[in-house]
Amino acid sequence: MERSVVIDSTSSEKYMRVASISIAFYDYILTLPAEWRFYRSQPSLFHISLSCVLFILIRYVSIVTIVVSNYGYFSTNFTEHACQQYYLAAPIFKVVQTMISQVILGVRTFNVARRNRRIGIALLLIYLFLVSVEWFTDISQRAPLHLISFYHSCTSADAGKTLSTWFFYLAAMLYDIVVVTISTMHLLYYDPLSSRCALSLLFRDSR
Repeated sequence: MERSVVIDSTSSEKYMRVASISIAFYDYILTLPAEWRFYRSQPSLFHISLSCVLFILIRYVSIVTIVVSNYGYFSTNFTEHACQQYYLAAPIFKVVQTMISQVILGVRTFNVARRNRRIGIALLLIYLFLVSVEWFTDISQRAPLHLISFYHSCTSADAGKTLSTWFFYLAAMLYDIVVVTISTMHLLYYDPLSSRCALSLLFRDSR
C-alpha cells in the first residue's frame, strides 16, 4: 500500500514536471522574435542597457535552472557518489534565479520611486538581508535523495527535523510584497486617471 502511494506520488510529480517544461519551452519559442527585437534595439554589442543584461540573465539562468533540476530528477544513471556531488546544483541555481528576479523588481521599484536615494538604500538592505535568508534556508539541511528503488535519479530533500525550505519561499514572497507595496504607494501619488503615466513608470527601463 505504501509503495503504491509513493509510486502514484512520483508519477504525479513526473507529469507536473513535464507540463512545466512544455509550458516553458512554448513560452521561449513564442518570445524569441521579441527577444531578437530587444537585442537589435541596443546601441551595440558592447554597450547594452542594464535592462537588457537583466533580461538575458533571468531568461537563460531560468533555462539552466529547469535543465539542471529535471536532469537530476529524470536521469537513470546516477550513482550514490555522483549524487553526493550533484544534489545541491538545483537548489543553488534556484536561489540565483530568485536573486536575479528580485534585482529586476528592485530596479523597477527604484525607478517608480523616482530613484529616491533613501528608498534605494532601504531596498538594497532588504535585498541583502532576505537573500542571505534565502541562501541559508534553501541550502542548509539539504541531503541527497538518490532514488534507487525506481530509477537512479538524484534530487535533494530537507534532512532537518523542521522543514526549512518553506522559509525560502516566505523570504521571497516577503520581498515581493515589500516592493509591490512601495511601488503602489508611489503610483498613488500620481493622478489615478492618468493611465499613460502609470504605464510609462511601470515599463520604463533602467537605462
